Amino acid sequence: MFKIMRDTYSDSCVRISREERRKMKDLLANFNVGTSISTIQDDSMKKRIVIAARDNWENYFSRLFPVKLDSGDAQVLGVSHRGIRLLKVARASGINPKHLHLLRSYSFAELLSVDLRGSDTVELELKSENLELQSTRAPQMVAMIRLFLQKLIKDSGHVVALKSYVTDDKSLLSFSKGDVIKLLPIEGLQTGWLFGTMGERSGLFPEDLTQPCAAPDYHCLHLDRRDERRKSMRSAPPKGPSTDPIRKSMAGTDLERPSSEASLQGSVQGWVPRTGQSSTQGSVQKMENLSALVEFAMKYFRVGTTGLPASGRNFAEAVQHTEAPIEESLILYSDPELNHLSVEAFMNLMQFMGDVPMKKNITQSDCLSHILLLGKENELLRDELYCQVIKQTSNNHTKSSCTLGWRVLTLITGFFPCSGTLQPYVTQHLQDISQDNEHPYQGLADVCQDNLQRSFRFGGRRNIPSHVEMEAVLAGKTSLHIPIQLPGGVDFPVKIRNFSVAEDVVTQFCTEMGISDVAEVREFFIFINRVQDGLLRPLHADEYLFDFLLDDSSIIFFLRRVMWRSPMSFNGDLYLDFHYQQLLGDYLSGRLMLPPVANGVSSVQLIAELSALQHVAQGLENYLSLPEIKEYLPSQDGLSSRLEEIYSFCLGQIAAMHSLSPQDAKIRFIEILSSLPLFGSNTFMAQKVSQRGCPSPCMVSLTQDGVLFLHPKTQEQAFMIPLVELQSMCTIRPKKQMKVGAVEITYGNPARPKTVTVHLNQTKELCHTLALIMEELIRPPVNSSISNHQ
Repeated sequence: MFKIMRDTYSDSCVRISREERRKMKDLLANFNVGTSISTIQDDSMKKRIVIAARDNWENYFSRLFPVKLDSGDAQVLGVSHRGIRLLKVARASGINPKHLHLLRSYSFAELLSVDLRGSDTVELELKSENLELQSTRAPQMVAMIRLFLQKLIKDSGHVVALKSYVTDDKSLLSFSKGDVIKLLPIEGLQTGWLFGTMGERSGLFPEDLTQPCAAPDYHCLHLDRRDERRKSMRSAPPKGPSTDPIRKSMAGTDLERPSSEASLQGSVQGWVPRTGQSSTQGSVQKMENLSALVEFAMKYFRVGTTGLPASGRNFAEAVQHTEAPIEESLILYSDPELNHLSVEAFMNLMQFMGDVPMKKNITQSDCLSHILLLGKENELLRDELYCQVIKQTSNNHTKSSCTLGWRVLTLITGFFPCSGTLQPYVTQHLQDISQDNEHPYQGLADVCQDNLQRSFRFGGRRNIPSHVEMEAVLAGKTSLHIPIQLPGGVDFPVKIRNFSVAEDVVTQFCTEMGISDVAEVREFFIFINRVQDGLLRPLHADEYLFDFLLDDSSIIFFLRRVMWRSPMSFNGDLYLDFHYQQLLGDYLSGRLMLPPVANGVSSVQLIAELSALQHVAQGLENYLSLPEIKEYLPSQDGLSSRLEEIYSFCLGQIAAMHSLSPQDAKIRFIEILSSLPLFGSNTFMAQKVSQRGCPSPCMVSLTQDGVLFLHPKTQEQAFMIPLVELQSMCTIRPKKQMKVGAVEITYGNPARPKTVTVHLNQTKELCHTLALIMEELIRPPVNSSISNHQ
């Protein structure tokens, strides 16, 4: 447990990818635990964290062995309870820019044999191929694989076919080499024969053509290859013995299950809506809408000893509403912990929907939070949750129950994606309903489709709903109006939904400004300012706004233009005012500094002209007093001593601008600033920089060309890192209170990288801004341990 917590908040463990580390941090935040194990006293919470790491960190608990293949670039073989995985070391994020990249994985159910040849060669016979691995630890590798196999094979109740067996005898089971068969109990078997089921078929088969194997698990099944084998098997000529190996008392019994098509047709014919209820009431759903999920159930649901689904009399019933709790997971999971969590999730779903009474001291909000957190906590369980909710909203005659079920479905489709295996079935299910004009939940099916597409594109929400959001969801509210602060302090009201991302708001505002060019739209970003801790940073385009909203309204969203590659066009007042106010704010605050001239002092005439343009831009024609001009001056040293000189020049400029309109004054102001050397850069003031020759304090400027380190007074360049040489960056927390944090930037040759450390207050803003620039200008995107982090 201690090691899991340490590795979550450290970048040094190559077994964990950046995405896995980010998700674990989010999960711990949802658990409301701190950053160290000392903050976790509850043993059950510790267990949940360990299980989440086991199931979501693909390589963390693997035994790793160095390997070399004759072909391919695999460098490591990982062996764990999940199976065996061919890996390579790839560059990633953070201080240690390495992680393990998956090349190919195999379940133990696919492994036919493992042998040691010589002292350094391992031969793996798999269902679809044979591998020969060279390794200095070959004996240990073989011993480890055999140890896992021995444990998984024991009492697994499954065998794998060593050879193909095809027959036209309906009492016998045909199969191809590599097929996994589930053994079923039957009386009167002759020696040398077994009885089992595979998919939709059951029958007898010769024992010597098989060997015991690990039980297949849902997440290790390879559907496409299995279906291809079945097609080739059906087209093969019949062969093989047709002798009956069982006693005469079994003669004449048809042991073969009907085809999936026949099973489905039979269930359709036998389905009749309840009396007095039309197909548009409650959630009575046409059976053809169930066909997609029925097909999925026939391939992946748990089956009993009869070969029928454990959760229903037939597969059509298995994906329809039930009033009885389930005793095992719908999907075939071999892990007992997943079974337990599946049953627990279904009970929470039934309580939320009102299908069973709510337990004491449990609320609807608690049930919904439990389901959503379970999907965040255990990615292997997400498909089960999808199937459970779809099941309980299919052919559900109680309108109130079904409406609540659909509310859960709209949430889980947006909060986390299902697997690629389940996706086409869920998509087809939702499409069928959305195309049915008589279906009472046609509109919600459209919402679910959009949410599902978003979760696949953007990855899903990071946090479960806050208390305020949860109450709104339970009340049926899925949107919220929030203000986005524009430069100059003006609020732009926008309507966001539970699964709106930053890109949506940026696109909406750019449309208002008349920007249609996608390249220019991508130069604008939403920033957040969290009042409680002073966090300020830009949001990445795929970050969900509701993940940052707090119940106490202490989050401020504002919009800025970060990049300036596209030329400006001043066709509308909103476009002009936005750019004028942003550049004006940067100029007055010192983020956009004028170049120094003689004696390191900026041009008096230029400052006077810019002051006059500000005055005219406000539409002011009255006399400008000496104290008033101070409001037009930038935050730069040395200007107070030349105030009267600037004032005198400014009055002359104002007189010369008597025919200039406020709009023209704003355009002229923008044109002057856009000609400055530092225009288009994002500037930060660092207390110190570790690079030799850099001044303290040091101006750090993020430009399209690279990271510039400048003298704050003269703007002379002390050091530069070209964008193309930047490798990674990460933030470093201050070691002591009252100290500033730092950003460590890695650059140069990947084989011999260099680092520079920048000490400043705005660590998050600098790091995220640089990541955004790199992601837009350099492909592939820069590695950053803070990407998409708060």
